Amino acid sequence: MSRPFPATVSGFNRAALPLFQKAIQGNRILSDVNAVVAGDRWNSFDRFHDTTRTLVDLYERAGAQTDVTQVSTGGAIGSGRWIIHEATDVRSATVDIVSPGRKRILDYKQNPWHVAQWSAATPPGGIRRPLIIIDTREDLERLRSSRPLENRIVLTRLDLRTNMKAFAAKGAGVVISDRPVRHLPNATSWSKLGWGGLYLEDAALRLVSLVLSETEGKQLRREAGRQGRLILHAKVDIRRYTGTHDIVSGIVRGRENPQDEIWVLAHSAEPGAIDNASGVALGVEIARAMEALIRTGRLPRPRRSIRFLNAYECYGFFHYLEHVRRFHTPLAGANFDTVGSRPDVCDGILSWRSTIPMSAGFVDALGASMLRAAITRIQPGYRLATGPFVSTSDTLVGDPKYGFPCPWVTTHYRSGGRTWAAYHTSADVPALLSRKGLAACALGMAGYLYYLADGGTPELMHLARAETRRSIQLLKATRSPSDADIHLQLHDESLERLTRWTWGDSRTSITRRLDDLRKDVARTGPRTKATSRRLSPASRRIPRRTAPLSPTLENTPSAIADRIRASGLSAWTLFWADGKRSLQEIADAVSVERRKPVSIGDVVSFFEAHSDLGYVHLQDPARAITRSQLVKDLNRLGVRRGMDLVVHSSLSRIGDVRGGADTVLDALLGAVGKRGTLLFPSFNHRGAHVYNPAVTLSRSGAITNAAWKHPDAVRSDHPSHPVAAIGPKADDYCRDHARNGCWTTESPLGRLVDQGGHLLSLGVGHTSTTLAHVAEMSVPCGCLDVFGSKSRILGPDGEVQEVSGLAWRERECPVGIDRLEYALRRSRRQKRGKIGNAESTLAPAGLVVDLRRAHLTDVCPTCPIRPHYEK
Repeated sequence: MSRPFPATVSGFNRAALPLFQKAIQGNRILSDVNAVVAGDRWNSFDRFHDTTRTLVDLYERAGAQTDVTQVSTGGAIGSGRWIIHEATDVRSATVDIVSPGRKRILDYKQNPWHVAQWSAATPPGGIRRPLIIIDTREDLERLRSSRPLENRIVLTRLDLRTNMKAFAAKGAGVVISDRPVRHLPNATSWSKLGWGGLYLEDAALRLVSLVLSETEGKQLRREAGRQGRLILHAKVDIRRYTGTHDIVSGIVRGRENPQDEIWVLAHSAEPGAIDNASGVALGVEIARAMEALIRTGRLPRPRRSIRFLNAYECYGFFHYLEHVRRFHTPLAGANFDTVGSRPDVCDGILSWRSTIPMSAGFVDALGASMLRAAITRIQPGYRLATGPFVSTSDTLVGDPKYGFPCPWVTTHYRSGGRTWAAYHTSADVPALLSRKGLAACALGMAGYLYYLADGGTPELMHLARAETRRSIQLLKATRSPSDADIHLQLHDESLERLTRWTWGDSRTSITRRLDDLRKDVARTGPRTKATSRRLSPASRRIPRRTAPLSPTLENTPSAIADRIRASGLSAWTLFWADGKRSLQEIADAVSVERRKPVSIGDVVSFFEAHSDLGYVHLQDPARAITRSQLVKDLNRLGVRRGMDLVVHSSLSRIGDVRGGADTVLDALLGAVGKRGTLLFPSFNHRGAHVYNPAVTLSRSGAITNAAWKHPDAVRSDHPSHPVAAIGPKADDYCRDHARNGCWTTESPLGRLVDQGGHLLSLGVGHTSTTLAHVAEMSVPCGCLDVFGSKSRILGPDGEVQEVSGLAWRERECPVGIDRLEYALRRSRRQKRGKIGNAESTLAPAGLVVDLRRAHLTDVCPTCPIRPHYEK
């Protein structure tokens, strides 16, 4: 489909933004805000499910697809994972003066903000106790008798969350806070005893926690002053149970590769209108505008999908990222949190905060460009303020290993960095929102999301060149080699992420063009010099990530949580660990990020605590397996220069390799030399809805992913079982794979057999041996049909084509692969040995095929098993 506007950002803004502007309506966004607030304002899980139904209805009426993922509460306690420990339904809560006189001072049904989240319930008949006022920690600590508050209801200006344990220790059962809200005496603050539940050490506490406004508190205090003794009756009905919370997706489905996604995070399940019904409604309106423009033919459906995720802050999004199976991580996205405030509420500041520091930063300039254009068009009374990363904490999803670049659009900040007055209070109502402000945010973000979702190679190169210019400017402005080194690394991170937008071009071609940009950057700024520092063994260690994102200290054992806090380092310090940087290099990077030196001792303590929690593995370089050791092991096994090998592998079985999969690949290339050719399965097993040779991940292990991404790699065009090859025969092995069929004699592996190649199995048995299928096809067997399914691939012309692919057998082969394993073990032609720590074998490819064929020859002609054909 031809593009309706130029590929450059400025051209896109001129052509596409007017279309979106006509389709977006600020008053409609405000109406959706009211619909979301109607459920979420009750701060109760049963009502959060009402919001789910509201959102599904809004997205479906907008024309978007929807799905709802339910997350159970509880589980993996003490793991650091972001888990809501239990659900709570708030049914009612009242507090009355019952002596002297009668007067209601608090009613949840009139103001849901009166109940602190995770408050306990009273007994069914309530609690009737005298009131005591305690406003300072000193007053609380002066109470010396055992459980002096057991028979009192406490009124306090102390923060409930940080003082809950102290009140409980003194025997308090009911605590009412009237902590003032600055400039808003009639506002009730939103109080939480925990974020997703109580801290582990507080989990057994059951404290009834209620909230009054400053004005209501003063009235109660005056009453207590006049009467001398007040008896209060508190009755709170809250049901705690193992329940669920919801993750709602509204999806603008992509036209060519819907499996690749751009994500928007906008948290629901909070009671405010600005924070954060505004962000949720913004996503609904963008989906509505896009689908309307697509439906009327004014805009083509974007190439990829855009997923609008609405869920509990952090706890919903992080669970979805970790547990919902998908083939690729999201490409990029944004966080919509607190948007569209009236200019007088936010001092006219619309902020665009950068993605996390070690992530791909090209998104920052792109979003800023779109928002500036939107402000110019709509004139909402905003000025755009860009700034460094801020953890919301949803923006921790910018984790470069597991997540995606995720800037934050917001009207949260006022001049001087202050927050808006009604933040987290009952004064956060829809009247504080601006129709024009909401429309401007929707317009800028609609452009940003559509540009990323529809982009291809031209957009990739435009963004790469823009990021290169920005990096050169930064390098020219610095004299610090450490700063220069970080700028080089972050430029490389952006360019590597941008390769995901390759469309119709070979990865080799794109890599070479991007390498030219890398060289332009490398020639700029101060030369980085390796300094000879004596490093302690502890600081030389290299952390390798083993779990996504960073832990919540709420669900972390206190001994480990205290060590993490004591380091003084941010949660995202963890994300500097890329499996290559040492702890000292991470300390250097964090020092550059913070603009002040960071203690290596703090960095060591931080990562050791995360290692104890299971979030990283600390590799000791002195004990790590090196390239030279691997080459020696390969030679000892029988790998020689000039050999052609197909390699099946397990990186984890090889052990701690310095440099990981890239080092193993480099060792393999060194062992076969320039005359040898390596072949690797880079299969997606039909996991890719559209196979893009330059982008689609391999499901065959880390070493195979390093192989197909190698600058000199050639990758075949088979939709589900492509092969990657590196070496002088790579083109010959990989040509016409889809046309010739998966495992025929003219497939890459069939040609390897014909060329006298070998099979190298690194840490895996022959259950992984794909050559067995070459033998099965040559019998021939009746259970495989290499042209029995239909799949989609991206051709070199950028068009998605339908091709015939493999139909796999409907059930297991009766001749187990263990027979092949046994026969090869007995053959003197298979060599055995260790590569690193991995038990490995080297065998002639022809031998493997001959043995498997011999085992099948008498079985296949009468075997009833047939291919499974999809309807």
